[in-house]
Order: sequence, then C-alpha cells, then structure tokens
Amino acid sequence: MKPEFEIRMRKLLKDEYEAFESTLKEPPRRGYRINPLKTSREEFFRLTGYPENPTPFAQYAYYLPEQTGVGATAIHAAGLLYVQEPSAASAVTVLDPKPGMKVLDLCAAPGSKTTQIASLMHNQGLLAANEINPGRAKILVENIERWGAENVMVLNADPADVADSFPEFFDAVLCDAPCSGEGMFRKNPDAEKEWSPESVLSCAKRQRTILDSALKCLKPGGRLVYSTCTFSLEENEENVSWLLGEYPFMKLEPISASFGRPGFELGTGTSACRRIFPMDGGEGHFIASFRKETEPQNPDSPAVLKSEPLPPSAEEFLKQISYPYTYVHHSRVYGGSYPFISPGSCRLLRHQVLLGEAKKNRFEPDHALFLSSGHPFPVKMELQDSEVRPYLSGMTIPCARKGYAAVCWHGHALGFGKADGTILKNRYPKELRLK
Repeated sequence: MKPEFEIRMRKLLKDEYEAFESTLKEPPRRGYRINPLKTSREEFFRLTGYPENPTPFAQYAYYLPEQTGVGATAIHAAGLLYVQEPSAASAVTVLDPKPGMKVLDLCAAPGSKTTQIASLMHNQGLLAANEINPGRAKILVENIERWGAENVMVLNADPADVADSFPEFFDAVLCDAPCSGEGMFRKNPDAEKEWSPESVLSCAKRQRTILDSALKCLKPGGRLVYSTCTFSLEENEENVSWLLGEYPFMKLEPISASFGRPGFELGTGTSACRRIFPMDGGEGHFIASFRKETEPQNPDSPAVLKSEPLPPSAEEFLKQISYPYTYVHHSRVYGGSYPFISPGSCRLLRHQVLLGEAKKNRFEPDHALFLSSGHPFPVKMELQDSEVRPYLSGMTIPCARKGYAAVCWHGHALGFGKADGTILKNRYPKELRLK
C-alpha cells in the first residue's frame, strides 16, 4: 500500500491498524444476493448446491463460495442472483425501502443497490435509478432487466437535473456517492494505484454537490441515506458534519444494526453513523441516515406521459400478457406497475419494462419482457442443462412448436426465441452472449 495511505489509516485506526493490515493480506470476501422477485431461498440452494452462509449485512445476502464463472451460468442469466461485495448491501438495509414507496437511487450504476431496493419493493411503488455516466448507465439497464423489476425508471442525468425535475418527490433517497474507493483496494488493485490524498479531497468536494441535489429530491419527513465504500474522514464523517451545518433541517438518525461499528465522533453526533472495515466481514463501507424535517412546499408532481395509441399488432400480442400500465413512444411499447411519469429534463433510458416494438404488420418483443418477474410469458420452452450454454452462446435449439416462447431453465426465463416448427431461432441479445 502507498505510504501516504498507511499513515492515514494508522492515525485513523490506532491500535486496530495491525488487524486491518493483516486482513488486507487475505483474499477478498465475495458475496451475492438471492432475487426474491424470482425465486425462494429453498429453491435457490436446491438449484445451486451452494453452502448456505448468510452475511450480517442484508436480507437475502450470502457469502459466495470460492469459485469463479458465476456470470456464465443459468443462475446469473435468469437473474436469480446478483454478485455483490458483502458489506455494500448494508446501505439499502439502513434505507429500508417498502412496497409502495417512491425511492431514488441517485448514483446507481452498476445496479447492485438498485436491484436490492427493487427486491424489497416487490414491484410496488416507483424506483428511479440515475447514473450520470452513459456507459455505466447502459450496464445499469442490463442489470435491472436481468433482475426482472417492473417499476424502475432509469435516468442518465446530472444529479442537479434530477433535483430540478423531481423536487421533494421521493420518500427515500439513496446517495451512494462516487468515492476514492479505499474499501475496494483488496479486490481492485487499480483503485489503490489511482488513490492519492488529492483524490480524497476531490471526491469529498464532489460528494457535497451530489448531497445537495439528493436532499432537494427528498420530500419532508423522508429519509436520505448517504454511503461510500471508502475510509477517509473527509468523505464520510466530515461530509456528514458539513451537511448538518449547511442544512439544519436535516437530522442525523442513529443506525441500529448488528453489523459494523459506530462512526468516529467529530462533535456533531457522527458516532450515530455506521462504519464497516475489512476485519468486520466485508471490504468496507460507511453509512449515514438523515431525516428531512421541513414543512411541505407543495411542488408540482411530475406529469404523466401522454402515450401514443397502442398499435394493433402490439395489442394482439399483448393479449398473452397484461401489465397494469402501458406506454407507447415511437412505436416502442412499455409496461409497468406504476404510472409512466415524465422524467422532466433528465435523459430517460428506460421506463419500467420495454415490451417490444411495433413494426410493419408485426410486433417484435424485447428480451426484457421475458425476464420480467411479475408477468411471466405464458408460452415456455424448457432447456436441459446441456442446452443452456449453447442457448446463451446464440445457437439455435430444436423445437417442434411455432411462435415466440420464453426459453427457461427450471422454469426461469433466460430469454426467448421464435420457433418455426423445426428449430427455435435464438433471440438472446448478441451483446450478452457467452463467447
């Protein structure tokens, strides 16, 4: 480790530094979460044979056994699990989202916390997931689609634009801010190479700007959870102290949790925050929870988007599957469990579930339709274990039926195809196919 980082950590941890240093020499701990939108704990462990080794950080969260290649399995393709650093799941546990709420994940890519929030909302309410970086936002969409959530609006916008478009709208906001990533050094050597004291200060400054936008999105009485995967005081307790001083109506709430330890006290109540170090069972995380205590200003709610008429080909196809709400834009048809509200000035990448696109005399369904959790496609084709990898690689599959079918493994959709009575033409997205 860099000398400057070692000096800082010795000063921070004092007598615990040796335990910290010793833990960093061990292999990083890997974790995953089960997707309750698609499977049960009993079914998951029966299908995988994984040892049942829960983490203390979240519901549905487990330590991953020492093996590789999870991303090339049917379990992953079907969205039955999400691989996630164990302690990273702690922030959503503190946020505690409920079905029916309106929730914002302001810095959402690649989607670990978004999918975790979706798991706890059970497709009820609205979850907005924002990512400012276009490339990372694309990955966010892919992960949400695989998870099968039907109530997620994906935005690609500056947090300031999100604040302007959704003033005092959300019941809960998660701000998992970009940080210097000190908690990632053990699993990501590049993070350690890029670290410097200057990057810590730069991150802390940027985090304050993002926090300003986050609290503007929060309705009175709502909860803001601020989290990072770094250890520095500047990016954690000092930013909490800054926010409390700058916005007196934001009240810091104590976090009651079985994991981690209290934050470092800076004289502003910051011991109410929660810290997780590598010796606590994860790579490292910081969490602070605030309550907004202001009077409502009654800002205008986002307008509901005006839909184009549902094309006849789409209407005929969708007789097989029905969503509570539909929305049509430029012949693309979307379905969801929440009204299709306007994104305001934010760039909208995906609004709930892309069902497909109406083309000349036909409707072309989308991969996301078949992965959605709440409205499974009724026509299914079951794969044998030996057929899974060929399908995920883009190969055709023998099939005697005709028409579109969800291609399944143990009843869980991996994607879809269209059969002509002899073979099933593979419609698994090319960008997701195994090499």
